[in-house]
Amino acid sequence: MISHQQHHHSHKPLPKRIILVRHGESAGNLDGTAYTTTPDHQIPLTPQGLVQAKQAGERIRQIVSGLSRDWKVYFYVSPYERTRSTLSEIGRSFSKKRVIGVREECRIREQDFGNFQVEERMKVVKETRLRFGRFFYRFPEGESAADVYDRVSSFLESLWRDIDMNRLHNEPSSDLNFIIVTHGLTSRVFLMKWFKWTVEQFEGLNNLGNCEFQVMQLGNGGEYSLAIHHTEEEMIKWGLSHEMIADQKWRAHAHRGPPLYWHFKGSSRAQTSCGSCDCGCDLDTTFSITLDCGDHDPDMKEEMKKGRLALLAEELRLQKNVTDDRLERTKELTTEVRKASSQYRKEVEKCSVGIETCEEAREKAEAALVDELKLSALWEERARELGWSHGI
Repeated sequence: MISHQQHHHSHKPLPKRIILVRHGESAGNLDGTAYTTTPDHQIPLTPQGLVQAKQAGERIRQIVSGLSRDWKVYFYVSPYERTRSTLSEIGRSFSKKRVIGVREECRIREQDFGNFQVEERMKVVKETRLRFGRFFYRFPEGESAADVYDRVSSFLESLWRDIDMNRLHNEPSSDLNFIIVTHGLTSRVFLMKWFKWTVEQFEGLNNLGNCEFQVMQLGNGGEYSLAIHHTEEEMIKWGLSHEMIADQKWRAHAHRGPPLYWHFKGSSRAQTSCGSCDCGCDLDTTFSITLDCGDHDPDMKEEMKKGRLALLAEELRLQKNVTDDRLERTKELTTEVRKASSQYRKEVEKCSVGIETCEEAREKAEAALVDELKLSALWEERARELGWSHGI
């Protein structure tokens, strides 16, 4: 079966490289308050971000041109303003004859963090995400990294079909390079899906810098690897463990087949039968072996049920912890508000007493003034009786 698949796909020209590029510096990277007034997809690049993108284009062109005279590029880009602008600057380094095409792809957009993002609220939410776990935590009104994983998986299916059906109309003799202009988390999820990294391995990954890129290059044995172009130090900086780096080095020279089936086609879900079962359950077709879904094994069904219940219980426990944290924070804020209110009340009472004192002093001063005026009038009257006048 494997040899048949190898034969079936062997004539399909695989991309020489798949390059993941994070967008340049944006206004949101420079000032987080930008998200409170501007929708995330409209956040623009800064002048520095435009320079970064232009420089990234020059570096990528040097990489893809290499020793080959006949090379082409195909761009996929997130529909956000900052990724579009990044692509525009990168594209300045490539002549039209080198660019097969450009496709705007919504499935590689940024993780949805909600609509307008209130800065103080987002700080609390992101602190909660660190406690809950970056992969499964879903932002209020937004997405989790697991949601991004689902749409990136769908994007990989389309990528496979583009190659398998030669929709890009690339000549077999040309070195084809995919350049995917996207976002930090989306890039990490892409690599997670491609290399079948675990959730725990994903949690250890670090974000790329602005306009930093990762080159997945096709090795002699038909496997894609980060270790062909990048150093071990770079991969450590990205958060890859020693085991993950060792795997990348192995992939650089490994002879495993069929590469296209394992990585593009292998990421698909197919309706197939598991053994003698006709339940039509979804199976991962990555490996050409017969899988048993456990539908006819009572013990396995019971274990699977226990596993699901355990996962649900763990999720409920985590949700309870998050709720308890929020409740505790609310209590603390309530106590602080009460203290502040009590202090304000005391200050108001002091002011009231002061106002009353001032009012009494004013009344006394007015009474004294009236007495003085009366006394002055009396003395003036007596003076007139004695012959005094203003002219004297």
